Formats: sequence, C-alpha cells, structure tokens
Amino acid sequence: MTEPPGAGSADHLCWVHDDDEAFDAAVREFLAGGLAHGERLLCVGARAIATLDGADAHLGDVAGLRAGGVLETMTVAEAYAAAGPLAADRQRAFYDAATNRALADGYRGLRVVADLSELAAAPEHRDELVRWEQVADELMASGSGMSAMCAYRGDLPAAVLGNVLAVHPLVHGPSHLTPFQLFFDDDRLALAGSVDTFSADRLAALLASTPRGSVAVLDLTDLEFVDVAGCRALAGWAAAHPAGGAPLEFRGASALLRRAWRLLGLDEVAPVTFAEPLVVAEA
Repeated sequence: MTEPPGAGSADHLCWVHDDDEAFDAAVREFLAGGLAHGERLLCVGARAIATLDGADAHLGDVAGLRAGGVLETMTVAEAYAAAGPLAADRQRAFYDAATNRALADGYRGLRVVADLSELAAAPEHRDELVRWEQVADELMASGSGMSAMCAYRGDLPAAVLGNVLAVHPLVHGPSHLTPFQLFFDDDRLALAGSVDTFSADRLAALLASTPRGSVAVLDLTDLEFVDVAGCRALAGWAAAHPAGGAPLEFRGASALLRRAWRLLGLDEVAPVTFAEPLVVAEA
C-alpha cells in the first residue's frame, strides 16, 4: 500500500517507516478515518504519540479529543509490558477489553496505532511479537470492532520486518522483505503471493505459530506460485493440524498445486479437501 486505507472496521495494516514526515501523515490519515467512522482512537508508543503534535488539521482539536476520551495514548510499557513479559494471549484479552469498552461507550469500534519497534528491537520478544500479530489479526478478522496500524522502523533487521509484514493483510514496506502474506479473512486463513525454496521455511514457521482454534479452511485463491518446498511446508502444517478428525479444506488451489500434491504423494501424508474459490455475488 502507498497510503492508509479508508475507514474500515477490521483493517490490520503493517507500516514500515523511515521517513518521519510521511509516517506522520499516514498515521494522521489513518486516525482521521477512524474518527470519521465514529471509532475511539488509541495511540501506543512514543513515536506514534509524537504524530499527534500538529495533527489538528487532520483530527480537529486534538487536546479536546484527549480530554473527552475520544483519543487515548499509552506507552509501549503500559500497553504491553505492564502485566509482565509479552504474551499474545494476554495482549488479546487487553485489546478485546479495550474494544468492548469503546463499543459500550457508544463508539463503533477501536482504532489503534501502535509503534512496536521497541519490542521488535529486542531479540527476546520477536517470536512472541509475531505470534501476537497473528492473534491480533484473528481478533480483528472475527469482527471484534478493532482495527490497527502496526508500525515498525525501517532500520530493524530484514528478517524481523519480513516476518511481521508477512502476517498482515495490508502492508506498506519494501516488497523484497517477504514474497507472501498469511492472514485471517473472516473465519478462514488466507495465503497470498508466492512461496518457493527460499521462503518455505518462513511459511512453515508462521503456519506453526498461527492460532489454530476452529480454522478449517486455507484459502489459496491469491497464491500466485508455490514450488515443491512450499507444498511440503503446507503438508507439514496440514498433517499436524487438529481439525476434529476432518481434513483441512484448501480453497481455490491452482490446478498445478493440486497435481503436484498428488505427484509428491502429499495426499497420503496430509489428506486435504480441495474446493473451488468462493464466488461473491454482485449486489
């Protein structure tokens, strides 16, 4: 993406930034969309909060929004570390409760901007941070009423940025950092882009850390390319996936992927059901 999306109730955007002026403009536009949509706003992290200075042209009376509880701010420590070490399940409960409070107060949802560079810079937080991003994506896709822009500095290690970009449905960042995206879409998991020998290990790791819950469908409609290594990563995940005894459904897989699946004998390792993509009727 080159600019933030219009207001939506389940946006989950990853924004990698290395230009202060452009980042300030993007955050203000994202928040303004939420304000116009009737959402409560929350800025987390010093860099995200700094974008509010001089933001009156986008948001109106920022001081008044803060005083009225429409706009709230928190440090990374307050939002993520106050209850102890970073834990995805605890963060889900925190944001779920904050969203429910916003809904109870009459807002249409909660729109969050969080600069998580501070957490991503610490090696001990990185695995759990990616898992939290996946849990957050599931929360937003479920229709909770929360939407978020997750921001990361562009000088973080490429592998770190590649992982967080890969688990967002909407991304702004260097395209070479990850060739695919793995994210939730309503009640199904979706894989888009391309997977080959060089990215198959990343896919396998991200699939393994994805919240499993009731996920029974992997939507491959927007998967443009997958090689043998990518197929094996999918098969390894499918074989370990607890689906209540029923095979996973691979929806929208290409004819080439289906053929490779049979030729490689992956249907014996991980039997899956192949289904056609959903056809959305025009209004």
